[in-house]
Amino acid sequence: MPYLPYHELPITTLLSLTSFFLLLNTTRYIFNHLLYCGLVAEILIGIIWGLPISGTSLLSLETQSTVQSLGYLGLIALVFEGGLETDMKPLKRSMGMSISVATVGLIAPIALSFLLLVFPFGEGVREWWPTPLAGFSAGAALCSTSLGTTFVVLGEAGMQKTRAGTILVGAAMMDDVVGLVMVNIVTTLGEGFSKPWLIARPIVASFSLMVISIVLAHFVSTPTWPLIIKYLSQDTNLGAPLGHSSSQALRSTYQRRMSKLVYQIPHLEFCLSTLVLIIYVTIATFINASVLLAAFIAGGMVSFLWKLHPDQQRDVAEDEIHGLLEPASKLFHDYFRPLTEYVLVPFFFASIGFSIPITQMFKSSILWKGIIYAILMIIGKALVGSVIYFEYFLKRYQQKSIHMSSQTPPESQQPTIVRATTSTPQPTPPAPQHQFSLPLSLTPSPEVLKPPHSTALLISLAMVSRGEIGFLIASLAQISNSFTLHRKDGTIVPSSEELFMVVIWGVVICTIFGPVAVGAVARRTRSGS
Repeated sequence: MPYLPYHELPITTLLSLTSFFLLLNTTRYIFNHLLYCGLVAEILIGIIWGLPISGTSLLSLETQSTVQSLGYLGLIALVFEGGLETDMKPLKRSMGMSISVATVGLIAPIALSFLLLVFPFGEGVREWWPTPLAGFSAGAALCSTSLGTTFVVLGEAGMQKTRAGTILVGAAMMDDVVGLVMVNIVTTLGEGFSKPWLIARPIVASFSLMVISIVLAHFVSTPTWPLIIKYLSQDTNLGAPLGHSSSQALRSTYQRRMSKLVYQIPHLEFCLSTLVLIIYVTIATFINASVLLAAFIAGGMVSFLWKLHPDQQRDVAEDEIHGLLEPASKLFHDYFRPLTEYVLVPFFFASIGFSIPITQMFKSSILWKGIIYAILMIIGKALVGSVIYFEYFLKRYQQKSIHMSSQTPPESQQPTIVRATTSTPQPTPPAPQHQFSLPLSLTPSPEVLKPPHSTALLISLAMVSRGEIGFLIASLAQISNSFTLHRKDGTIVPSSEELFMVVIWGVVICTIFGPVAVGAVARRTRSGS
């Protein structure tokens, strides 16, 4: 019978693992306090300790693969926490803005990526140019926003409960779904397939999962969940009064036993919440929907069920008054947070560092193209700030129109001229009542809207970070021969390692620049300068 024999770890392995674990948390703490971007430190540690620089001398290939797997669990837990702590009412109100921000953030990078077609690759007579498929594949890798990075940035900048944070969450969720669609589009086009259903299936499945969850929450859970809680409540009088039949007494006894059994299960809340997360992630995997979207929906569903309990509704109101954690957030804080904050999430960002081929990226012909392309991709995502300004100017125009219409006096208030027809003295009219409107100069002006410079800047910079989805799409595009080049005579090269490195440069610079820039703006805002 096969088994894994237990053996003592060599001192080199023990020291490398200990230093890796301690440095992840130490450097994150330092970067968080200095720059509000601890995840950048974790990515850098992953580059140094992983395959890109150290190879397998510090961490074995099996260890790095294990760190990558545990890091993905951290990503799921991070998004699950985002679903628990996101208030769905502001998210619904900001859905239009989120859709607009996500749309601009998707279209602009893809459009700007076609500028790669003018960049020559190779030297002299061996110059090649990217094909339109290569430009689209590069844009697909840079069009999505890292959902995990978004939640970390929001937490470090203290933006979870702000309107900007709500808009960012909605836009990043849509980007994640579209990013999953882009994975299928890039691979199918690179392999020469063009079946529409293979391309459309992820977005249809993700949208269906979201709609079904909303229907279940409002039309199934809302009426039934409080009844279940009341049935199993220990405070309910479960005894059968006099005159009840034996069947009613038996039912009351069964109810009492069920209640006692349920309340004797240790850590039941944690188990049920984790079960909801596992069910959603499993369903999403089988129907080819977004796993991260499923984790977010699971967090929202758990938070929604918590708030349906009458006692919990009262506790939530008291917690809001005293500034305490809501029950769902407290659940995550007590059970998940110690493991995710210090182990799983640092492993996730370190695994991003594992996937950066840093030693192959500093060739001069690759470096300048990569920097220019990264600048274009930063501009492409920063254009989402135009949506915030468009809303601001639209509100200004509406406010001005309402103010102008309120200043025009109605016909009943226009002055009238009365002619005297006889010399008979007229009776003195009664004193006029105070039914007059203010003069135009005294009409109160509407509240002046302040330009949303800080909100637009924070949203623009927070959307810049690409992260894990960018690396995934770029790697799949390279494997499926989507980064094709062509010569003027029509000769085509199946895949270009040089173009792949340029795209990786764009992902790396955007992933690091976004959190650093958001941290700088947040630090400046907090200092009041």
